[in-house]
Amino acid sequence: VRALEKYLGYSLFERLPRGLQLTEAGKAYLPSIQKAFEQIFASTAGVFGHRGQGALTIRAPISYASLWLGPLIDDFLRQYPGIDLRVISSVWAEDAAALEIDLDFRLGYGNWSNRRVEPVLREAVLPVCNPAYFAEFRHAIDGAASLAGFPLIHVMGLEDLWMKYLDRAGAASDAGRNDVRVDSVVSALQIVLHGRRMALLQKRFVAALLETGQLVAPLDEEMEIEQALYLVQPLDETPVKPESILFREWLAARLAGEQGGR
Repeated sequence: VRALEKYLGYSLFERLPRGLQLTEAGKAYLPSIQKAFEQIFASTAGVFGHRGQGALTIRAPISYASLWLGPLIDDFLRQYPGIDLRVISSVWAEDAAALEIDLDFRLGYGNWSNRRVEPVLREAVLPVCNPAYFAEFRHAIDGAASLAGFPLIHVMGLEDLWMKYLDRAGAASDAGRNDVRVDSVVSALQIVLHGRRMALLQKRFVAALLETGQLVAPLDEEMEIEQALYLVQPLDETPVKPESILFREWLAARLAGEQGGR
Protein backbone atom coordinates (compact mmCIF):
# COMPACT_ATOMS: atom_id res chain seq x y z
CA VAL A 1 0.00 0.00 0.00
CA ARG A 2 2.79 2.41 0.86
CA ALA A 3 4.49 1.63 -2.46
CA LEU A 4 1.24 2.41 -4.29
CA GLU A 5 0.79 5.65 -2.37
CA LYS A 6 4.35 6.65 -3.21
CA TYR A 7 3.76 5.86 -6.87
CA LEU A 8 0.48 7.84 -6.97
CA GLY A 9 1.74 10.70 -4.87
CA TYR A 10 -1.36 10.58 -2.66
CA SER A 11 -2.24 9.03 0.68
CA LEU A 12 -4.99 6.46 0.31
CA PHE A 13 -5.40 5.61 4.02
CA GLU A 14 -5.25 7.42 7.30
CA ARG A 15 -3.31 5.31 9.81
CA LEU A 16 -5.39 5.24 12.99
CA PRO A 17 -4.52 3.61 16.33
CA ARG A 18 -7.05 0.84 15.68
CA GLY A 19 -7.08 0.47 11.95
CA LEU A 20 -7.18 2.27 8.64
CA GLN A 21 -9.59 4.78 7.18
CA LEU A 22 -9.83 5.85 3.56
CA THR A 23 -8.78 9.37 2.71
CA GLU A 24 -10.82 11.45 0.25
CA ALA A 25 -8.40 10.38 -2.49
CA GLY A 26 -8.84 6.76 -1.44
CA LYS A 27 -12.62 7.06 -1.55
CA ALA A 28 -12.44 8.52 -5.06
CA TYR A 29 -10.07 5.74 -6.17
CA LEU A 30 -12.04 2.88 -4.62
CA PRO A 31 -14.97 2.44 -7.11
CA SER A 32 -12.73 2.05 -10.17
CA ILE A 33 -10.34 -0.27 -8.33
CA GLN A 34 -13.26 -2.39 -7.07
CA LYS A 35 -14.57 -2.65 -10.62
CA ALA A 36 -11.15 -3.71 -11.88
CA PHE A 37 -10.84 -6.45 -9.26
CA GLU A 38 -14.40 -7.60 -10.00
CA GLN A 39 -13.52 -7.99 -13.67
CA ILE A 40 -10.32 -9.87 -12.79
CA PHE A 41 -12.27 -12.21 -10.50
CA ALA A 42 -15.02 -12.80 -13.06
CA SER A 43 -12.48 -13.53 -15.81
CA THR A 44 -10.61 -15.94 -13.54
CA ALA A 45 -13.80 -17.76 -12.56
CA GLY A 46 -14.90 -17.91 -16.19
CA VAL A 47 -11.70 -19.67 -17.24
CA PHE A 48 -10.81 -21.74 -14.17
CA GLY A 49 -14.21 -22.08 -12.49
CA HIS A 50 -15.55 -20.78 -9.18
CA ARG A 51 -14.44 -23.00 -6.29
CA GLY A 52 -16.45 -21.32 -3.58
CA GLN A 53 -19.65 -22.64 -2.02
CA GLY A 54 -21.09 -19.28 -1.02
CA ALA A 55 -24.69 -18.11 -0.86
CA LEU A 56 -26.26 -15.37 -2.98
CA THR A 57 -29.54 -13.66 -2.14
CA ILE A 58 -31.29 -11.68 -4.87
CA ARG A 59 -34.40 -9.59 -4.43
CA ALA A 60 -36.55 -8.37 -7.32
CA PRO A 61 -40.13 -7.17 -7.84
CA ILE A 62 -42.42 -10.18 -7.95
CA SER A 63 -43.10 -9.73 -11.66
CA TYR A 64 -39.39 -9.72 -12.53
CA ALA A 65 -38.56 -12.52 -10.10
CA SER A 66 -41.29 -14.71 -11.65
CA LEU A 67 -41.42 -13.71 -15.31
CA TRP A 68 -37.87 -12.53 -16.05
CA LEU A 69 -35.35 -14.06 -13.62
CA GLY A 70 -37.22 -17.32 -13.11
CA PRO A 71 -36.67 -18.70 -16.62
CA LEU A 72 -32.97 -17.68 -16.54
CA ILE A 73 -31.90 -19.14 -13.19
CA ASP A 74 -31.01 -22.62 -14.46
CA ASP A 75 -28.56 -21.15 -16.95
CA PHE A 76 -26.71 -19.32 -14.17
CA LEU A 77 -26.60 -22.36 -11.89
CA ARG A 78 -25.35 -24.60 -14.69
CA GLN A 79 -22.32 -22.34 -14.92
CA TYR A 80 -21.90 -21.95 -11.13
CA PRO A 81 -23.50 -25.02 -9.50
CA GLY A 82 -21.75 -24.46 -6.17
CA ILE A 83 -23.66 -21.26 -5.37
CA ASP A 84 -26.57 -21.48 -2.93
CA LEU A 85 -29.01 -19.14 -4.67
CA ARG A 86 -32.01 -17.52 -2.99
CA VAL A 87 -34.47 -15.36 -4.92
CA ILE A 88 -36.82 -13.18 -2.85
CA SER A 89 -39.72 -11.46 -4.55
CA SER A 90 -41.18 -8.18 -3.38
CA VAL A 91 -44.07 -5.93 -4.24
CA TRP A 92 -42.87 -2.79 -2.50
CA ALA A 93 -39.20 -2.17 -1.69
CA GLU A 94 -38.11 -2.49 1.94
CA ASP A 95 -34.75 -1.95 3.60
CA ALA A 96 -32.42 -4.37 1.83
CA ALA A 97 -29.81 -4.24 4.62
CA ALA A 98 -32.29 -5.59 7.16
CA LEU A 99 -32.91 -8.62 4.93
CA GLU A 100 -29.22 -9.21 4.03
CA ILE A 101 -29.86 -8.82 0.32
CA ASP A 102 -26.80 -9.15 -1.93
CA LEU A 103 -28.37 -7.89 -5.17
CA ASP A 104 -31.45 -5.69 -5.01
CA PHE A 105 -33.36 -5.06 -8.24
CA ARG A 106 -36.01 -2.32 -8.16
CA LEU A 107 -38.44 -0.85 -10.66
CA GLY A 108 -38.57 2.92 -10.58
CA TYR A 109 -37.02 6.16 -11.75
CA GLY A 110 -33.52 5.60 -10.36
CA ASN A 111 -33.84 8.29 -7.69
CA TRP A 112 -33.12 6.28 -4.53
CA SER A 113 -31.08 8.44 -2.17
CA ASN A 114 -27.81 7.25 -0.62
CA ARG A 115 -27.66 4.32 -3.02
CA ARG A 116 -25.48 3.33 -5.95
CA VAL A 117 -27.94 2.92 -8.83
CA GLU A 118 -27.23 1.04 -12.06
CA PRO A 119 -29.82 0.73 -14.87
CA VAL A 120 -30.44 -2.86 -15.99
CA LEU A 121 -33.53 -2.95 -18.23
CA ARG A 122 -35.52 -0.34 -20.12
CA GLU A 123 -39.12 -1.26 -20.83
CA ALA A 124 -41.84 -0.92 -23.45
CA VAL A 125 -45.49 -1.90 -22.90
CA LEU A 126 -48.28 -2.94 -25.25
CA PRO A 127 -51.96 -3.84 -24.79
CA VAL A 128 -52.84 -7.52 -24.50
CA CYS A 129 -55.92 -9.70 -23.98
CA ASN A 130 -56.82 -13.36 -24.45
CA PRO A 131 -57.79 -14.67 -27.92
CA ALA A 132 -61.43 -15.39 -27.07
CA TYR A 133 -62.01 -11.87 -25.82
CA PHE A 134 -60.25 -10.41 -28.85
CA ALA A 135 -62.31 -12.53 -31.27
CA GLU A 136 -65.51 -11.27 -29.68
CA PHE A 137 -64.64 -7.57 -29.81
CA ARG A 138 -62.06 -7.20 -32.58
CA HIS A 139 -64.60 -5.38 -34.76
CA ALA A 140 -64.78 -2.61 -32.13
CA ILE A 141 -61.00 -2.05 -32.06
CA ASP A 142 -59.94 0.72 -34.41
CA GLY A 143 -56.73 2.29 -33.19
CA ALA A 144 -55.48 3.04 -29.69
CA ALA A 145 -58.25 5.53 -28.94
CA SER A 146 -60.89 2.81 -29.25
CA LEU A 147 -59.40 0.91 -26.29
CA ALA A 148 -60.69 3.61 -23.94
CA GLY A 149 -64.10 1.95 -24.09
CA PHE A 150 -62.92 -1.42 -22.78
CA PRO A 151 -62.61 -2.62 -19.17
CA LEU A 152 -58.96 -2.18 -18.27
CA ILE A 153 -56.50 -3.48 -15.69
CA HIS A 154 -54.21 -1.04 -13.87
CA VAL A 155 -51.07 -2.14 -12.02
CA MET A 156 -50.33 -0.20 -8.85
CA GLY A 157 -47.17 1.82 -9.24
CA LEU A 158 -47.83 1.94 -12.99
CA GLU A 159 -51.35 3.32 -12.79
CA ASP A 160 -50.74 6.15 -15.24
CA LEU A 161 -49.70 3.94 -18.16
CA TRP A 162 -53.16 3.61 -19.65
CA MET A 163 -53.74 7.35 -19.30
CA LYS A 164 -50.48 8.10 -21.15
CA TYR A 165 -51.10 5.43 -23.79
CA LEU A 166 -54.59 6.69 -24.57
CA ASP A 167 -53.57 10.33 -24.31
CA ARG A 168 -51.11 9.77 -27.16
CA ALA A 169 -54.09 8.69 -29.29
CA GLY A 170 -56.18 11.68 -28.23
CA ALA A 171 -58.50 9.66 -26.00
CA ALA A 172 -59.21 9.74 -22.29
CA SER A 173 -59.53 6.66 -20.10
CA ASP A 174 -62.86 6.42 -18.30
CA ALA A 175 -61.04 5.24 -15.17
CA GLY A 176 -63.21 3.70 -12.49
CA ARG A 177 -65.92 2.69 -14.95
CA ASN A 178 -65.36 -1.04 -14.63
CA ASP A 179 -61.63 -1.21 -14.20
CA VAL A 180 -59.59 -3.42 -11.90
CA ARG A 181 -56.46 -2.43 -9.96
CA VAL A 182 -53.90 -5.03 -8.88
CA ASP A 183 -50.58 -4.82 -7.06
CA SER A 184 -48.44 -6.82 -9.50
CA VAL A 185 -48.06 -7.67 -13.16
CA VAL A 186 -48.36 -11.36 -12.21
CA SER A 187 -51.92 -10.76 -11.00
CA ALA A 188 -52.77 -8.66 -14.04
CA LEU A 189 -51.47 -11.38 -16.33
CA GLN A 190 -53.68 -14.04 -14.73
CA ILE A 191 -56.77 -11.85 -15.07
CA VAL A 192 -55.98 -11.19 -18.72
CA LEU A 193 -55.42 -14.88 -19.48
CA HIS A 194 -58.72 -15.95 -17.97
CA GLY A 195 -60.94 -12.87 -18.04
CA ARG A 196 -62.58 -10.29 -20.26
CA ARG A 197 -60.23 -7.34 -19.82
CA MET A 198 -57.19 -5.70 -21.34
CA ALA A 199 -53.90 -4.87 -19.68
CA LEU A 200 -50.93 -2.78 -20.71
CA LEU A 201 -47.93 -4.97 -19.86
CA GLN A 202 -44.18 -5.07 -20.40
CA LYS A 203 -43.34 -6.63 -23.74
CA ARG A 204 -40.68 -8.93 -22.25
CA PHE A 205 -43.28 -10.49 -19.94
CA VAL A 206 -45.80 -11.34 -22.66
CA ALA A 207 -43.57 -12.12 -25.66
CA ALA A 208 -43.63 -15.90 -25.17
CA LEU A 209 -47.39 -15.94 -24.56
CA LEU A 210 -47.96 -13.92 -27.73
CA GLU A 211 -45.84 -16.39 -29.72
CA THR A 212 -47.82 -19.39 -28.44
CA GLY A 213 -51.17 -17.66 -29.02
CA GLN A 214 -52.20 -17.63 -25.38
CA LEU A 215 -52.37 -13.85 -25.59
CA VAL A 216 -53.16 -11.44 -28.40
CA ALA A 217 -51.99 -7.87 -28.90
CA PRO A 218 -55.03 -5.99 -30.29
CA LEU A 219 -52.62 -3.32 -31.55
CA ASP A 220 -48.90 -3.39 -32.24
CA GLU A 221 -48.44 0.14 -30.91
CA GLU A 222 -45.83 -0.06 -28.15
CA MET A 223 -44.98 2.67 -25.66
CA GLU A 224 -41.70 3.12 -23.84
CA ILE A 225 -42.16 3.83 -20.14
CA GLU A 226 -40.18 6.16 -17.90
CA GLN A 227 -39.61 3.58 -15.19
CA ALA A 228 -36.83 1.03 -15.58
CA LEU A 229 -35.33 -1.86 -13.66
CA TYR A 230 -32.31 -0.83 -11.60
CA LEU A 231 -29.74 -2.60 -9.49
CA VAL A 232 -29.66 -0.67 -6.22
CA GLN A 233 -26.78 -1.06 -3.78
CA PRO A 234 -25.70 0.78 -0.62
CA LEU A 235 -22.97 3.41 -0.73
CA ASP A 236 -20.51 1.83 1.65
CA GLU A 237 -17.12 0.19 1.60
CA THR A 238 -18.36 -3.36 2.23
CA PRO A 239 -16.49 -5.79 -0.05
CA VAL A 240 -18.63 -7.16 -2.87
CA LYS A 241 -19.31 -10.88 -2.55
CA PRO A 242 -17.67 -13.00 -5.25
CA GLU A 243 -21.05 -14.60 -6.01
CA SER A 244 -22.54 -11.15 -6.66
CA ILE A 245 -19.75 -10.39 -9.11
CA LEU A 246 -20.34 -13.65 -10.97
CA PHE A 247 -24.09 -13.02 -11.22
CA ARG A 248 -23.63 -9.47 -12.49
CA GLU A 249 -21.09 -10.54 -15.11
CA TRP A 250 -23.31 -13.45 -16.18
CA LEU A 251 -26.33 -11.15 -16.44
CA ALA A 252 -24.41 -8.54 -18.42
CA ALA A 253 -23.36 -11.24 -20.91
CA ARG A 254 -26.95 -12.49 -21.20
CA LEU A 255 -28.31 -9.01 -21.86
CA ALA A 256 -25.57 -8.26 -24.37
CA GLY A 257 -26.41 -11.50 -26.17
CA GLU A 258 -30.09 -10.56 -26.30
CA GLN A 259 -29.26 -7.15 -27.75
CA GLY A 260 -26.95 -8.71 -30.31
CA GLY A 261 -29.60 -11.19 -31.38
CA ARG A 262 -32.12 -8.52 -32.25
